Amino acid sequence: MRVIALTRRGTDRTENQDRVVIDGAVLASGHSEPVVQEIGPHVLLAVVDGMGGHSAGGVAAAIVADVIASGHQRTTTTADIEALVTAANDKLYAMMARVPSLSGMGATIAGLAATQEGLIIFNVGDARVYLADGGYLMLASVDDRRPGAARGAVTQSLGGLHSPTAVDVHITCEPAGTGRVLVASDGLTARTPHEALASVVSSPLEEAADALLGAALAAGGTDDISFGLLALSGDPPEAPGAGSAATTPRPATGEPAGE
Repeated sequence: MRVIALTRRGTDRTENQDRVVIDGAVLASGHSEPVVQEIGPHVLLAVVDGMGGHSAGGVAAAIVADVIASGHQRTTTTADIEALVTAANDKLYAMMARVPSLSGMGATIAGLAATQEGLIIFNVGDARVYLADGGYLMLASVDDRRPGAARGAVTQSLGGLHSPTAVDVHITCEPAGTGRVLVASDGLTARTPHEALASVVSSPLEEAADALLGAALAAGGTDDISFGLLALSGDPPEAPGAGSAATTPRPATGEPAGE
């Protein structure tokens, strides 16, 4: 399997509050250009979106991303995924209790654990996971948003409140297959037309990443834009010489990266 990912600060933002997790590594604001990674038979891919309307969204995203990255080797069952996301939520509330100025910080998350046996897809909030195959693009995650509510008005998140609150982690399983999986923050999906996403995700990975970023910028690009695009093991190989050399993401750290 092969994945390409990036995270880019929105034009209306002073800092990038998104993170992308690829196994045990975390991509932060320093990875605004596509990062290509060769992946083994098992991969954990997730996008974490700090809640900009709450205090310290970037801190929240960094904490959640590091918890997820540190547990990436223990993600072979739905129970593993639920426990890991719950641990991230608990870590946020524990940090808020120690540092009152961080009270109310929060983040949303979407991702998947992919193995040769199948996909475990998960999310909390309005970050999304899409499955792409045969020219079709299907939403595989569940938006936590009130019907008709404005963008960003989520009904649950990791953290985000002033007292410890449990989360209901949405988890679905899909059989192993061909094609692509797109994991993205709402900075990509909220304003980019579905048709624009569907038309490019099956292109060679580097071309697809450029086109996805271009579509988000054309739609305004005001929010942080983050995504990971995974080519499953059955995906047709790209032509020799296509794409760029693999780049290794930085190791996970507990500190939010600067711009």
